[in-house]
Amino acid sequence: MLSDALKPRWIAAGEETAAQRDPLGLAPIPEDKRRRFLQFRLAEESKILLPLHEVVEVLQLETSEILPVPEMPSWILGVCNWRGEVLWLTDLNTLVGNLPLCQQDPTLEQLIAVIVQSEGCSVGLVVNQVDDVEQFDPEHIHQQEGLYSAGLAAIVAGYLPDHKGIVLDVSATVERSRQKPP
Repeated sequence: MLSDALKPRWIAAGEETAAQRDPLGLAPIPEDKRRRFLQFRLAEESKILLPLHEVVEVLQLETSEILPVPEMPSWILGVCNWRGEVLWLTDLNTLVGNLPLCQQDPTLEQLIAVIVQSEGCSVGLVVNQVDDVEQFDPEHIHQQEGLYSAGLAAIVAGYLPDHKGIVLDVSATVERSRQKPP
C-alpha cells in the first residue's frame, strides 16, 4: 500500500480504487447465466430449442436402419439399435400435429435423431435437420398461451420472444411420445 505522501491526490487516505486492485482497470466479469440450446425447425413452426444439457446424442440415421413396429401411434417411426439397446424413434413433426417427415419429403433417406432422456427413458426425436447450438439466458424464456398449435402446446416449456424460438420441455416430450393416441 502506498504511503499517504506518495498517493496521488485523487486517492484519499485509506481508500482503494478499482484501478489499484486491477492495474488494467477492468471490472470483475459477471457470471454468465446463459445456457446452450440445440436449435432446429419443425414444419410450420419457428425455431425449436432443446436444452443442450438434456440432449444425450445427435445421430444421423439411414431410413433402412429403422425397424417399423406395427400397431403403434402414427408418430412412432419404429426402433433402431443405439449402443446395443433398442431406441424408440418419434417423428416430432407428427407428434405435434404437423405433416409427417415422410410426407414432407418422400425421397428422404437420411434422418437426424436427437436423443433425449427423461427419468431413465431414452427417445430419439427425429427431425429433418439440426441447425445450430445457441446460448440464451433462461430468464428470457416466457410463457405465452395461444402462440402454439394444440399438439405443440403440450410439450412447450416457453418462448424466447427476441429470437422467436420455442423451448421444448424434454420430460413432457418424452412422456407424450410414449402415450397412446386418444
